[in-house]
Amino acid sequence: MDIKRLSSRRKRKFAAYRWGIFSVIIWFVFIFMTTGSCIKPNLLIPLALCISMNEDELISAVVGFICGFLSDLAMGILTGSGTLLLIIGCVGTSLLFSKLLRHNLLNFTVLTAVYSALIFFLEYFFTYMIWEYDSELILLTKFILPEYLLTVVSIAAVYPAVGAVRKHLTLRKRYEPEENQALIKE
Repeated sequence: MDIKRLSSRRKRKFAAYRWGIFSVIIWFVFIFMTTGSCIKPNLLIPLALCISMNEDELISAVVGFICGFLSDLAMGILTGSGTLLLIIGCVGTSLLFSKLLRHNLLNFTVLTAVYSALIFFLEYFFTYMIWEYDSELILLTKFILPEYLLTVVSIAAVYPAVGAVRKHLTLRKRYEPEENQALIKE
């Protein structure tokens, strides 16, 4: 009984399409975050965590680096601080979902909300609170907390979008014995 295997060429082709679409999504999110002057969610945090949810640690670190660097540029904070935090978060997300957590929206929402709170708090602490700005509480209530809440709410759009791309452009192992295929055709 011979088993048909998926060709590696076909897997690479689908992976190239999937990563091409992910990179286009990341660039559109970056462009969205840098245009205009109103309060916008930091969509790169849930996007990076959602992509790294199903990947191994090295790919998650690369995604965290790219999204963290673009997030630092879009947010106007010190380049590298958010990048390092997002690399750690993406690798941690990859490890948590591969070893401990199930792939569902509730687990992803809790993880992203906690991690986003950590990133926004550290940004607030090291950018405003440590330097004792006069209006640091106004900045917290008028800008940072609404941006955090919009980031958490944006999970409802990011999770299905990444899931749809992953569902349609990931080949799953499906073994079909050739003997049965001959019977089905007849």
